[in-house]
Amino acid sequence: MKKWILALLCMIAAGMTLSGCSSGTANTMNPTTVPMTAQPTATMTQSPQPTASPTALMTEAPVNMTPAEAGQMAERISEAVERISEIDDAEVVVYDDRVLVAVEFDDQYSAGLDDRMKQMITEKVQEVEQTLTRIEITDDDTLYGQVKNFAERVGQATGLDELADDFGDLWNRITGM
Repeated sequence: MKKWILALLCMIAAGMTLSGCSSGTANTMNPTTVPMTAQPTATMTQSPQPTASPTALMTEAPVNMTPAEAGQMAERISEAVERISEIDDAEVVVYDDRVLVAVEFDDQYSAGLDDRMKQMITEKVQEVEQTLTRIEITDDDTLYGQVKNFAERVGQATGLDELADDFGDLWNRITGM
């Protein structure tokens, strides 16, 4: 038992060292990341942190991805979300630790983006990458088009930094902030 605790403490210390933390607490946010607010809107989902093992607690959301990596992750998330029977199409943008998901529902589905559907979509996102917890979801047709256009721009970008302001604007439109 003592060896297990010692190993756990060593893993935590190593994680804090690797994340550049000198204050003794784990830092799981990018220094430029703004903390998530708890302001609910009709097009927004904020999921709780998943329960994780001590090793998984040291895992941070993927940050500083290349446009190609962000595009590949977005494609995997889109495919996962589209496996939900009520969803006809999904457009996804991944930017550092944030995910925008815009969905179009199957014509036969009439409930819209309710809490149950938001939870299902959130679970699909986290099946692809469990560390992504800043997830915003919309079913608005206009925002769907904007997310789709932004995803195409990510594919043509040389670096995600050049899209930071535009991503922030789109994020704010979806969250209503």
